[in-house]
Amino acid sequence: MNTDTIAIHSMIEYTDKKGMSLVEVMGYTAHAFRMIVDKEAVEVGSYSHFDWPFHHTEQLQNLGFTVRTIGEPNHIPPSPERLAEALDLIQTSLDNGIPALGWDLFIPEWGVIYGYDDENKVLRCRDVRKDGDLPYEKLGRGEVTELYVLTITGSRAVEKRTMLKGALKLAVDHAYRRQRFDDEQATHRNGLAAYDAWIEAFANRTVDPFGNGVNAAKIWDAREFASRFLLELAQHWEGASPQDERLRALAGEASEQYAVVAERLGEMRDMFPFPHGGEPNSDAQAERATALLREAKAAETSGIARLERMLEILEQPSGRSFDE
Repeated sequence: MNTDTIAIHSMIEYTDKKGMSLVEVMGYTAHAFRMIVDKEAVEVGSYSHFDWPFHHTEQLQNLGFTVRTIGEPNHIPPSPERLAEALDLIQTSLDNGIPALGWDLFIPEWGVIYGYDDENKVLRCRDVRKDGDLPYEKLGRGEVTELYVLTITGSRAVEKRTMLKGALKLAVDHAYRRQRFDDEQATHRNGLAAYDAWIEAFANRTVDPFGNGVNAAKIWDAREFASRFLLELAQHWEGASPQDERLRALAGEASEQYAVVAERLGEMRDMFPFPHGGEPNSDAQAERATALLREAKAAETSGIARLERMLEILEQPSGRSFDE
């Protein structure tokens, strides 16, 4: 459901970090902990309401990659010069053996650009709707007419401990700080505040059924990955120091909390199935959804507290004891 991270995982398979699981990529990019909701209607684009170049870059940097991006979420079709620049970026990456990330190839989601045919002037692309050819002139001129391309340009080795510390910083920051261009007038909220925005839309009975169904499925999916990522840390994190033992214990506790979040949001997903979305503005459905969201927020708040304690351990100087 979270198509930018799925596409990024596909790209990584053609780099020196081939073999990272989708669970690892969701966790170490902190996408598993992402949540953005519009308080007015839970509109369909809530999940993509973030600064794409900035956040994708910092996520991939945490994995050790350098990247280049062209475009942004602005609903402005590219000029011929901008399109030519994007095509050159894509072709250079493909010539180096690494696919590119693209937006709104066949549907307003992220997908992979994995080939090109200069003679026929088409890109070979795959997203959740289609696997096929996209004419050069259609790049950035799809359903929402905006250009966005990302390519991986370099890679360096990163220790798992450093990667985990970076991911936890991203997750905790997302949980507490507004992340969309610092726009005080914006109706979207991220992290823990997103639960309050979601509850507000239900309280006002202004929920868009389609948008709510899309976002419920995406956020549920992310939290399933969060629980699995943390469980794998609890089971497989290496190290015999007291700090490592404490990291494993906290990861296990956090995994249990995120499993509760995923369970509550899973019920939301079933109540409001994609694509028709059910009846979110009926009194019974809205009241049940509000109760589920309050329970999910309580569990996530507890989970984030564990992540913060894990981060504190990782930020201790090497060899220093940690008093919980």
